[in-house]
Amino acid sequence: MIEIGNLSFAYGNSRLFQDLNVDFTAGRIYGLLGKNGAGKTSLYKLICGMLKPTTGYCSVLDYDSSKKHPAMLKDLFLIPESYYLPPISIGRYEKLHAPFYDKFDFDSFQDYLREMELEKSHMLTNLSYGLSKRFLLAFGLATKSRILLLDEPTNGLDIPSKGILRKLLAGSIDDDRLFIIATHQIKEVENIFDNLVFIDQGRIMLDSSIAAISSQLTIRTASSSESLDQVIYKEDIPGGYTVLERNQGEDEGTMDLEFLFKAVMDSSEDFLSLLPRYSEEQSE
Repeated sequence: MIEIGNLSFAYGNSRLFQDLNVDFTAGRIYGLLGKNGAGKTSLYKLICGMLKPTTGYCSVLDYDSSKKHPAMLKDLFLIPESYYLPPISIGRYEKLHAPFYDKFDFDSFQDYLREMELEKSHMLTNLSYGLSKRFLLAFGLATKSRILLLDEPTNGLDIPSKGILRKLLAGSIDDDRLFIIATHQIKEVENIFDNLVFIDQGRIMLDSSIAAISSQLTIRTASSSESLDQVIYKEDIPGGYTVLERNQGEDEGTMDLEFLFKAVMDSSEDFLSLLPRYSEEQSE
Protein backbone atom coordinates (compact mmCIF):
# COMPACT_ATOMS: atom_id res chain seq x y z
CA MET A 1 0.00 0.00 0.00
CA ILE A 2 2.81 2.40 0.92
CA GLU A 3 6.30 1.91 -0.49
CA ILE A 4 9.13 4.28 0.38
CA GLY A 5 12.47 3.76 -1.35
CA ASN A 6 15.83 5.53 -1.08
CA LEU A 7 13.98 8.60 0.14
CA SER A 8 15.91 11.69 1.21
CA PHE A 9 14.39 14.86 2.60
CA ALA A 10 15.69 17.98 4.30
CA TYR A 11 14.30 21.18 5.77
CA GLY A 12 16.70 23.66 4.21
CA ASN A 13 20.17 22.60 5.30
CA SER A 14 18.82 20.32 8.03
CA ARG A 15 18.69 16.76 6.70
CA LEU A 16 15.93 14.58 8.15
CA PHE A 17 15.89 11.44 5.98
CA GLN A 18 18.70 9.93 3.95
CA ASP A 19 18.05 6.81 1.81
CA LEU A 20 15.00 5.84 3.86
CA ASN A 21 13.39 2.51 2.96
CA VAL A 22 10.21 1.22 4.53
CA ASP A 23 6.96 -0.42 3.36
CA PHE A 24 3.54 -0.54 4.99
CA THR A 25 1.27 -3.36 3.85
CA ALA A 26 -2.49 -3.91 3.96
CA GLY A 27 -4.34 -5.74 6.68
CA ARG A 28 -2.18 -4.46 9.55
CA ILE A 29 -2.15 -1.84 12.28
CA TYR A 30 1.32 -0.32 12.58
CA GLY A 31 2.80 1.47 15.55
CA LEU A 32 5.11 4.25 14.33
CA LEU A 33 7.24 5.13 17.32
CA GLY A 34 10.07 7.59 17.81
CA LYS A 35 11.35 10.40 20.00
CA ASN A 36 10.33 14.01 19.43
CA GLY A 37 11.87 15.24 16.20
CA ALA A 38 12.52 11.73 14.90
CA GLY A 39 10.51 12.42 11.75
CA LYS A 40 7.14 10.77 12.34
CA THR A 41 4.99 13.77 11.40
CA SER A 42 7.22 14.59 8.43
CA LEU A 43 6.88 11.02 7.23
CA TYR A 44 3.09 11.40 7.37
CA LYS A 45 3.34 14.61 5.34
CA LEU A 46 5.44 12.85 2.72
CA ILE A 47 2.87 10.05 2.52
CA CYS A 48 0.04 12.56 2.10
CA GLY A 49 1.90 14.62 -0.51
CA MET A 50 2.21 17.67 1.75
CA LEU A 51 5.99 17.37 1.40
CA LYS A 52 8.02 16.22 -1.60
CA PRO A 53 11.11 14.00 -1.33
CA THR A 54 14.43 15.51 -2.33
CA THR A 55 15.39 12.17 -3.87
CA GLY A 56 13.85 8.71 -3.92
CA TYR A 57 10.15 7.98 -3.97
CA CYS A 58 7.03 7.57 -1.86
CA SER A 59 4.39 5.44 -3.56
CA VAL A 60 0.91 5.32 -2.05
CA LEU A 61 -1.62 2.94 -3.59
CA ASP A 62 0.67 2.86 -6.65
CA TYR A 63 0.60 6.66 -7.00
CA ASP A 64 3.45 9.11 -6.55
CA SER A 65 2.32 10.74 -3.30
CA SER A 66 3.78 14.13 -4.24
CA LYS A 67 1.39 14.32 -7.22
CA LYS A 68 -1.62 14.17 -4.84
CA HIS A 69 -3.75 12.26 -7.32
CA PRO A 70 -7.48 12.41 -6.45
CA ALA A 71 -7.72 8.61 -6.59
CA MET A 72 -5.07 8.43 -3.88
CA LEU A 73 -6.49 11.20 -1.70
CA LYS A 74 -10.00 9.72 -1.58
CA ASP A 75 -8.52 6.55 -0.08
CA LEU A 76 -6.30 8.30 2.45
CA PHE A 77 -7.33 10.03 5.67
CA LEU A 78 -5.06 11.75 8.18
CA ILE A 79 -6.02 12.61 11.74
CA PRO A 80 -3.24 15.05 12.77
CA GLU A 81 -2.22 15.92 16.29
CA SER A 82 -3.03 19.61 15.68
CA TYR A 83 -5.92 20.59 13.44
CA TYR A 84 -8.47 23.26 12.57
CA LEU A 85 -12.21 22.62 12.59
CA PRO A 86 -14.56 25.15 10.97
CA PRO A 87 -17.41 26.87 12.85
CA ILE A 88 -20.10 24.55 11.48
CA SER A 89 -22.15 21.66 12.82
CA ILE A 90 -21.13 18.01 12.52
CA GLY A 91 -24.03 17.46 10.14
CA ARG A 92 -22.91 20.34 7.91
CA TYR A 93 -19.33 19.04 7.92
CA GLU A 94 -20.61 15.64 6.83
CA LYS A 95 -22.60 17.17 3.98
CA LEU A 96 -19.62 19.18 2.74
CA HIS A 97 -16.82 16.65 3.13
CA ALA A 98 -18.34 13.18 2.77
CA PRO A 99 -18.71 13.53 -1.05
CA PHE A 100 -14.90 13.54 -1.38
CA TYR A 101 -14.91 9.90 -0.25
CA ASP A 102 -16.93 7.74 -2.60
CA LYS A 103 -17.12 4.86 -0.08
CA PHE A 104 -18.32 7.05 2.80
CA ASP A 105 -20.63 5.02 5.04
CA PHE A 106 -23.33 7.35 6.40
CA ASP A 107 -24.91 4.67 8.58
CA SER A 108 -21.59 3.78 10.18
CA PHE A 109 -20.86 7.46 10.77
CA GLN A 110 -24.12 7.79 12.68
CA ASP A 111 -23.22 4.68 14.71
CA TYR A 112 -19.75 6.02 15.48
CA LEU A 113 -21.19 9.37 16.58
CA ARG A 114 -23.62 7.63 18.88
CA GLU A 115 -20.82 5.58 20.42
CA MET A 116 -18.73 8.73 20.82
CA GLU A 117 -21.68 10.52 22.47
CA LEU A 118 -21.85 13.11 19.70
CA GLU A 119 -24.78 14.48 17.72
CA LYS A 120 -24.91 16.02 14.26
CA SER A 121 -26.32 19.23 15.73
CA HIS A 122 -23.16 19.82 17.78
CA MET A 123 -21.02 22.74 16.63
CA LEU A 124 -17.44 21.70 15.97
CA THR A 125 -15.97 24.83 17.51
CA ASN A 126 -17.83 24.14 20.76
CA LEU A 127 -16.31 20.70 21.20
CA SER A 128 -13.54 20.10 23.70
CA TYR A 129 -10.21 18.80 22.40
CA GLY A 130 -11.15 15.26 23.40
CA LEU A 131 -14.58 15.43 21.76
CA SER A 132 -13.15 16.90 18.56
CA LYS A 133 -10.69 13.97 18.47
CA ARG A 134 -13.65 11.61 18.82
CA PHE A 135 -15.38 13.36 15.92
CA LEU A 136 -12.34 13.11 13.63
CA LEU A 137 -11.95 9.43 14.43
CA ALA A 138 -15.62 8.79 13.67
CA PHE A 139 -15.42 10.66 10.37
CA GLY A 140 -12.11 9.07 9.39
CA LEU A 141 -13.40 5.55 9.96
CA ALA A 142 -16.64 6.34 8.12
CA THR A 143 -14.74 7.39 4.99
CA LYS A 144 -13.78 3.71 4.57
CA SER A 145 -10.44 4.96 3.28
CA ARG A 146 -7.97 2.18 2.68
CA ILE A 147 -5.27 4.08 4.55
CA LEU A 148 -5.87 5.81 7.89
CA LEU A 149 -3.02 7.76 9.49
CA LEU A 150 -3.33 8.81 13.14
CA ASP A 151 -0.93 11.19 14.88
CA GLU A 152 -1.09 10.97 18.68
CA PRO A 153 -4.76 9.86 18.61
CA THR A 154 -5.06 9.27 22.36
CA ASN A 155 -3.99 12.80 23.37
CA GLY A 156 -6.91 14.51 25.07
CA LEU A 157 -9.02 11.36 25.35
CA ASP A 158 -10.39 10.17 28.66
CA ILE A 159 -10.11 6.51 29.69
CA PRO A 160 -13.48 5.41 28.21
CA SER A 161 -12.69 7.19 24.93
CA LYS A 162 -9.35 5.41 24.67
CA GLY A 163 -11.17 2.11 25.05
CA ILE A 164 -13.60 3.08 22.29
CA LEU A 165 -10.68 4.10 20.07
CA ARG A 166 -8.99 0.72 20.47
CA LYS A 167 -12.23 -1.17 19.90
CA LEU A 168 -13.19 0.75 16.76
CA LEU A 169 -9.74 0.52 15.18
CA ALA A 170 -9.38 -3.18 15.90
CA GLY A 171 -12.90 -3.82 14.60
CA SER A 172 -12.43 -1.78 11.41
CA ILE A 173 -9.17 -3.20 10.04
CA ASP A 174 -9.50 -5.71 7.21
CA ASP A 175 -7.32 -7.26 4.52
CA ASP A 176 -7.66 -4.20 2.27
CA ARG A 177 -7.05 -1.48 4.86
CA LEU A 178 -3.98 -0.11 6.60
CA PHE A 179 -3.83 1.89 9.83
CA ILE A 180 -0.66 3.62 11.06
CA ILE A 181 -0.59 5.11 14.56
CA ALA A 182 2.20 7.53 15.51
CA THR A 183 2.24 7.91 19.28
CA HIS A 184 4.25 8.47 22.43
CA GLN A 185 1.47 6.91 24.51
CA ILE A 186 2.51 3.37 23.69
CA LYS A 187 0.66 1.62 26.50
CA GLU A 188 -2.65 3.15 25.43
CA VAL A 189 -2.70 1.27 22.10
CA GLU A 190 0.04 -1.37 22.15
CA ASN A 191 -2.40 -4.27 22.32
CA ILE A 192 -3.82 -3.51 18.85
CA PHE A 193 -0.51 -3.25 16.96
CA ASP A 194 0.41 -5.96 14.46
CA ASN A 195 3.69 -4.38 13.37
CA LEU A 196 6.20 -1.91 14.76
CA VAL A 197 8.32 0.70 13.04
CA PHE A 198 10.79 2.52 15.29
CA ILE A 199 12.36 5.63 13.82
CA ASP A 200 15.24 7.68 15.21
CA GLN A 201 17.25 10.52 13.69
CA GLY A 202 15.67 9.91 10.32
CA ARG A 203 16.45 6.19 10.07
CA ILE A 204 14.45 3.05 10.67
CA MET A 205 15.68 1.25 13.80
CA LEU A 206 13.12 -1.54 13.85
CA ASP A 207 10.64 -2.76 11.25
CA SER A 208 9.02 -6.03 12.22
CA SER A 209 5.85 -7.78 13.29
CA ILE A 210 5.08 -8.22 16.97
CA ALA A 211 5.07 -11.99 16.41
CA ALA A 212 8.57 -11.97 14.88
CA ILE A 213 9.95 -9.86 17.72
CA SER A 214 8.34 -12.07 20.36
CA SER A 215 9.82 -15.18 18.76
CA GLN A 216 13.33 -13.73 19.24
CA LEU A 217 13.08 -11.65 22.41
CA THR A 218 11.31 -11.69 25.76
CA ILE A 219 10.99 -9.29 28.69
CA ARG A 220 10.81 -10.41 32.31
CA THR A 221 11.55 -9.37 35.90
CA ALA A 222 14.83 -10.62 37.36
CA SER A 223 15.94 -10.59 40.98
CA SER A 224 19.06 -8.72 42.04
CA SER A 225 20.75 -12.04 42.90
CA GLU A 226 20.48 -13.48 39.39
CA SER A 227 23.36 -13.63 36.96
CA LEU A 228 22.62 -11.24 34.10
CA ASP A 229 25.46 -12.20 31.76
CA GLN A 230 23.07 -13.13 28.94
CA VAL A 231 20.79 -10.13 29.33
CA ILE A 232 20.68 -7.77 26.35
CA TYR A 233 19.27 -4.76 28.20
CA LYS A 234 18.19 -4.10 31.78
CA GLU A 235 16.59 -1.39 33.88
CA ASP A 236 16.65 -1.12 37.66
CA ILE A 237 13.43 -1.66 39.59
CA PRO A 238 12.92 -2.16 43.35
CA GLY A 239 14.45 -5.52 44.30
CA GLY A 240 15.84 -6.32 40.89
CA TYR A 241 15.60 -5.51 37.20
CA THR A 242 13.37 -5.55 34.20
CA VAL A 243 15.40 -7.35 31.55
CA LEU A 244 15.28 -7.97 27.83
CA GLU A 245 16.83 -11.22 26.69
CA ARG A 246 16.77 -13.73 23.87
CA ASN A 247 13.71 -15.95 23.82
CA GLN A 248 14.98 -19.48 24.39
CA GLY A 249 11.56 -21.13 24.44
CA GLU A 250 9.18 -22.23 21.72
CA ASP A 251 6.38 -19.91 22.82
CA GLU A 252 6.15 -16.21 22.07
CA GLY A 253 8.05 -14.09 24.54
CA THR A 254 6.41 -11.61 26.88
CA MET A 255 6.56 -8.12 25.39
CA ASP A 256 6.35 -4.61 26.80
CA LEU A 257 6.57 -2.21 23.88
CA GLU A 258 7.52 0.82 25.96
CA PHE A 259 10.43 -1.08 27.48
CA LEU A 260 11.39 -2.48 24.06
CA PHE A 261 11.41 1.05 22.64
CA LYS A 262 13.76 2.26 25.36
CA ALA A 263 15.98 -0.77 24.80
CA VAL A 264 16.23 -0.13 21.07
CA MET A 265 16.98 3.56 21.52
CA ASP A 266 19.56 3.07 24.29
CA SER A 267 21.27 -0.15 23.26
CA SER A 268 24.52 -1.06 21.59
CA GLU A 269 25.19 -2.06 18.00
CA ASP A 270 25.35 -5.70 19.17
CA PHE A 271 21.74 -5.62 20.26
CA LEU A 272 20.57 -3.68 17.24
CA SER A 273 22.12 -6.31 14.98
CA LEU A 274 19.50 -8.75 16.31
CA LEU A 275 16.72 -6.64 14.86
CA PRO A 276 15.77 -7.73 11.33
CA ARG A 277 15.57 -4.32 9.69
CA TYR A 278 18.69 -2.88 11.27
CA SER A 279 20.74 -5.94 10.30
CA GLU A 280 19.61 -5.71 6.66
CA GLU A 281 20.57 -2.04 6.39
CA GLN A 282 24.00 -2.57 7.93
CA SER A 283 24.84 -5.38 5.51
CA GLU A 284 24.04 -3.34 2.40
